[in-house]
Amino acid sequence: MSLVTPVIAATYAEIALKGRNRSMFMRRLINNLRRALADEPIADIEHVESRLLIHLDDPEAAPRVTAKMRKVFGLQWVSPALTVSRRETDAELADDQAAGRQPALSALCRAALQVARAEVGDAANFKVETRRSDRGFKLDSPTISMLVGGAIHQEMGLPGRMQNPEFTVNVLVLKDQILAFAAKLTAFGGLPAGSSGRAMVLLSGGIDSPVAAWLMMRRGLRPEFIHFYSGRNIDEADVGKIDALARVLAGFYPVPLALYHVPVVPFEMRSIGVVPDSYDMVMFRRFMFKTAHAMARRNSCKALISGDSLGQVASQTIDNLGAIAPDISLPVLRPLIGMDKMEITAWSKTIGAFQLSIQPYRDCCSIRSPRPVLNARPQDLQRYSEAMDLDGAVAEAMKCATKVVIGAETA
Repeated sequence: MSLVTPVIAATYAEIALKGRNRSMFMRRLINNLRRALADEPIADIEHVESRLLIHLDDPEAAPRVTAKMRKVFGLQWVSPALTVSRRETDAELADDQAAGRQPALSALCRAALQVARAEVGDAANFKVETRRSDRGFKLDSPTISMLVGGAIHQEMGLPGRMQNPEFTVNVLVLKDQILAFAAKLTAFGGLPAGSSGRAMVLLSGGIDSPVAAWLMMRRGLRPEFIHFYSGRNIDEADVGKIDALARVLAGFYPVPLALYHVPVVPFEMRSIGVVPDSYDMVMFRRFMFKTAHAMARRNSCKALISGDSLGQVASQTIDNLGAIAPDISLPVLRPLIGMDKMEITAWSKTIGAFQLSIQPYRDCCSIRSPRPVLNARPQDLQRYSEAMDLDGAVAEAMKCATKVVIGAETA
C-alpha cells in the first residue's frame, strides 16, 4: 500500500548549481508548485536545506499530490515522508547517552517502521540508508542506519542486505527534523516552467513535434503552438487530435497555453503552377516556418521549436534544413536533431503522447509530393517565394488563424 503522510519531500535538480540568480529560479519553482497544486489541500510549502517540504492538511491526498508534483519541471525526485522532531529526538538521545544506555531513537524507529510496513511490498530483504544534512547530530550515519535497521528487523523479521537490497528505507537528518521515506519517485528535472522565456512550437499530428515541445518545456521555455491544417476552414479541419496533444503538453505547465490553427489554403492557392512538385515539400515547410516566425514575433516569442531529426525524412536533409529558413531571424531550436525514431518514440510514450500521436490524421506534410528535392538551395527557394508571393500567403494565413486556449486544468 502507498504511504499516507502529511508531508511530501522533493529535491530540485540543476537549480542547485545556479549562482547569484538561484533565488529567482527557486521562486519560480515554488510558484509553479503552488499553481500545480492549487486545488489540493496544501498547508504550506517549506524550503529546508536544499529540499522542498509540502505539508498537507489531508494526508489522504498524498498519492494524488505526489503524482502532480512529478510533472513539475525543476524537481528531481519526490517522496511521501514521515517527519520526526529533532528537538524530541535530540532530548531522547541526550538522556540515553547521559544514562550510558544504547541510543533508542524510538520516535525515528517508529516512523521508519511505519514507512517499511506501508511500502515494503514483496521485498525479501532491506537496507536503511542514512544521510546527515546536519552533521551536528550526535550519531553518525552508519550508527543511525544500524539502530533503525535493527528495529525494523526485530518487528518485521525482514533480513538486511547491504548490497543490492530489494527495499530501502531512507533517513535524512535535517536541522529541525528527520525524514523517513522509502519511495524516491523520479521527476523530470530540468528548469522551472517559464524561466527561459517563450517559444513558438510547430505542432503537427505526429510523434516528433510534441516530444520536441516537451523537451524544450523541460528547459524552462513556455510554449505557444502553431498548427497548419488542411481544409477550407477550421470546422472542416477536424483538429481535435491536435487540441488533445496540446492538452497533454499543457498537463506539464502551470498556466493555460495558446494554440493557433492556421490554414494552408493561402499557400496552396499561390503555389499551384508556380512551384515544381519536387520543391513542393520544402516550399511548404518554408511557408510554415515563415508563418510561425511571424506569429512568434506577434506574441513575443524568442525562438521557434521544430521536431526535425536529421535525415529522418527527405525534407530534413542538412541541405534542406539550411535552405528552408535562412532569413528567419529567431533561433530555431531542434532538440530531436540527433535522435533516431526509437529514441523519440520512447520519449513520446514517457510523456503520454504516443497513443494520440499514432491515431490517423490528415497531416498537411503527408499529402505533399512524395519525391521532394534532397539538396535545395536557398536562392532557388527565394526565387519560388517571389514568384508565388509567399509573403502574401503568410499574411493571409495570419489573418485566418484561430486561437484556442488550452488550460492545464483540462489536461
